[in-house]
Amino acid sequence: MNILLINPKADMSNRALTLPLGLLSIASYLSAHGHRVRLLDRAVELQPIETVAEAFSPEIVGVSLISYKSLEDALFVSEYFKKSGLPVIWGGPTASALPKAVFKNDCVDAISLSEGEDTWLDLANAYAAGAPDLSAIPGLALRNGSDGVFYTPERPFLDLAVLPDTDWSFVDVDKYFQSSYGCKKMLYLYSAKGCPFSCVFCYNKEFHRSTYRKRPIAPLLREIRYLVTEHGMDGVYFADELWCRGVREMHETCDALASLQLDFVWGCQTRIGIFQQEDFEYMFRAGCRWVFFGVESGSKRILEKMNKRLAYDKVEETFRACKKAGIVAIGSFIAGFPGETEEDLRQTVAMIERLDTTLINLNFFIVMPGSDIYYRLVAEGRYPEITDLRRLEEEDFMLLLDYNYSEVPARDLRVVQSWYMWRSFSSGNINVGGEKTSFTRKVITDALRSLRAGSLKALVLSGWYAVKEFSIIAFYAHAYSGIRKKYGISRRKKHK
Repeated sequence: MNILLINPKADMSNRALTLPLGLLSIASYLSAHGHRVRLLDRAVELQPIETVAEAFSPEIVGVSLISYKSLEDALFVSEYFKKSGLPVIWGGPTASALPKAVFKNDCVDAISLSEGEDTWLDLANAYAAGAPDLSAIPGLALRNGSDGVFYTPERPFLDLAVLPDTDWSFVDVDKYFQSSYGCKKMLYLYSAKGCPFSCVFCYNKEFHRSTYRKRPIAPLLREIRYLVTEHGMDGVYFADELWCRGVREMHETCDALASLQLDFVWGCQTRIGIFQQEDFEYMFRAGCRWVFFGVESGSKRILEKMNKRLAYDKVEETFRACKKAGIVAIGSFIAGFPGETEEDLRQTVAMIERLDTTLINLNFFIVMPGSDIYYRLVAEGRYPEITDLRRLEEEDFMLLLDYNYSEVPARDLRVVQSWYMWRSFSSGNINVGGEKTSFTRKVITDALRSLRAGSLKALVLSGWYAVKEFSIIAFYAHAYSGIRKKYGISRRKKHK
């Protein structure tokens, strides 16, 4: 069976490109089971869709919808292949969360829910046999009448040990390199799927059912060895929602990574309270150079509303421990959570100012489809249910704050968020394992590399968008000194 898997391109994105890990896994799995697969990442491949179709002659088309920014292209490629009479199956977090809205588009036949390796194998085998009964395949959402959705039985999670090694021939690896802390050719890989926690703002509870599964270490090591020796990779960012649940698991992973004896560094995302000073030192010796922490708020009241279950008294201690170990600690926060007050935001700013880092990722709260808070706000009539995917395109969450469910004025949120974005961007040299690196250079280098991968039109549009975004951030970061003072924001970050 000829199966075409498509990662649609995002509109006006100046973010660094990342490997389509989900599609890569599905493609490798299908190929290992005898199907012919073509993975088309339209973020980096510039061939017209007609050329790809003619050269490959697909019999089934799969489209991954991860972000609303790629919606327009997802619909474009789906409509093209649907006109040819081909079955079109969507997947990804956004499609899984909004099946009713997806089925408003006649170009989609079914949705593969949650992770898709086994579901896609069943689909491929069924279509190969002719006239498949999709209702008999677990893990799908199907159109039911003009405005309904039929769900087939829930599919158990696949044992990650049965997955084949990733087949890197499906992508041009060198196009996805990014710079990071202590490396210039970094790629996103994964060592685990899912997260055992249930933060109300995250899609994890629905997409991964709050389940954490560790990937066998042997295939991961083979991937790293191949990418380092054959492509010159010198950095890995583990894309796991949670990297290692405890010290024992961390030791096993670090020992395995160190056993490769290869020249690369790595970073990850983990939780406050899992590791202490000696643990971060252990990680550093195994090559860890940066860690991303989702702190989210400095207000205990808001953290409770988020169901964050955070070790609050360990936040500052953890950031100090990272710095002492030589690891860059990156703090992520959310501003504008439903019910957040000015006092709550002041507490968040106070915590940020106490942290031993200048790298702060402060985002506006957005209503993520598939999250508990999405369903709650819809049920309360405070957020209109998304029944048309086109509405997602109209909401520029990052810049316009279309929906503000907090008690903090929208302008205040813009000023606080812009200030910390500006401060991170202008933070200058950062000490990474005893060496100096520049966050500014990293951002610019990755943005330019991403822009060069697109067409001239995409280059112009994305460049314009980047200038617009930068201008807005610069304006709000510096134009409202009274608002900064109101929340206790310091112009200079002081470290002990």
